[in-house]
Amino acid sequence: MTLERIDEAVVREEYGFSFPMRISGSAQTVRVVVSDDALVSRASVSNEEELQAQLEHDRPELESLATEKYNRGRVSASGEILITVNDALSFIE
Repeated sequence: MTLERIDEAVVREEYGFSFPMRISGSAQTVRVVVSDDALVSRASVSNEEELQAQLEHDRPELESLATEKYNRGRVSASGEILITVNDALSFIE
């Protein structure tokens, strides 16, 4: 299965950003949480505006990564997919 982008706002969390994605073919969603560290690993950013800009730039790759984690069953009991610095390193060239 794949996850689809939903046109909903990105939410600032204490330790990162989150956004929902819809499970293809259903109305069910999962929450994707991207840690600040995952964004900093992509570029040397420090303030909230730069972090959010980096998130928007990397969002297609992050959504693909979230789909991979979902397909491997790496969803928390609360329905979240957490993307950490270790996950982000997998798509840094």
